[in-house]
Amino acid sequence: MQYNYNQDFEDQLLNLINQEIPNTLLLSLEALAKALKMTKLKGALYPFGSYCNGFGSEIKDLDCVFLTPCDDKSSSLLRQVHAGIRDYNHQNLQPTLQVQAHITHAKVPIIKLVDTTNNVEIDLSVNNINGIANSKLLYEYSQLHPKIKQMGLLLKLWGKRNRLIKTGSLTSYSIIIFMIHFLQVKYKVPYLSDFQLSEQQLKDLEHLENNPFFSIGLKVDLPELTQTSLQQLLYEFFLYYQPKGEFELKNICISIHRVPIQNVHPNFTLKIQDPINMRQDPSKRFEHQCCEFQNAFLKAKILIQQHDIRAFDKNDIQKNKGSQGNKGHQQVQQF
Repeated sequence: MQYNYNQDFEDQLLNLINQEIPNTLLLSLEALAKALKMTKLKGALYPFGSYCNGFGSEIKDLDCVFLTPCDDKSSSLLRQVHAGIRDYNHQNLQPTLQVQAHITHAKVPIIKLVDTTNNVEIDLSVNNINGIANSKLLYEYSQLHPKIKQMGLLLKLWGKRNRLIKTGSLTSYSIIIFMIHFLQVKYKVPYLSDFQLSEQQLKDLEHLENNPFFSIGLKVDLPELTQTSLQQLLYEFFLYYQPKGEFELKNICISIHRVPIQNVHPNFTLKIQDPINMRQDPSKRFEHQCCEFQNAFLKAKILIQQHDIRAFDKNDIQKNKGSQGNKGHQQVQQF
């Protein structure tokens, strides 16, 4: 379908993207690392999610995982972590960390805490390798081409401004998976998870629930992506996923593997095949909202076709100054 390019609209889209790194997040991470050292547990603290997956924007919170060889249950480890945070605060160190809640009965138990000095919310889990592997994989995709990162940041901005990305609904992670699948189908972006595993990697998989193996540091030439404007990419993305659009008619799951699986749930049109852990379904939380999302895609397509920045909420353009991206895919605190 023909799309008419508009330079002013392209400039407006680019102006929405700011990739500064808030120093407050680094301070929060360092404070949590100090608290964990006080537990005497051996291990390493890893941030994951938007902070380090290459698609960070408007980051006001941190997702972290503490990997430790200790065999204690997650609930026990989190109690030890809580004790370490108490010891940290008793020493009147800054920034101050305050535990808000223990969520122990979730699939992935976490401690929710806040760096009250810098107003940063932190979710901490233990031995949750899936989040780390997913973040590394998305980071590799973000480095393949500048347009991939730019498009991902704009889609996250769109989802948040239209209140589609929120707790218990669509996630930033899901919208990035949507985008990568689209770019693989339309713009020859490679399938980083599809390569032949070594004998040792296959052996390791027998002991893992997920598949943390994928291509790293791949250099590719993507001329079609280079030659296509951001507005054209966004327009085609929303066109692809709109009601009764090309994707829905394929009757497949959204996948970033070369061979997707068939979608056997006719009303669950935006079902995702997780690239790392096949037992997890990141789309389950919005199973009954697919129609709403697809209608939002249709509305966004129309606004973009009209070169209307309201697709990203014109009232918030000047507020988008606290965005962040990370030069490296992991900041690690080892102890």
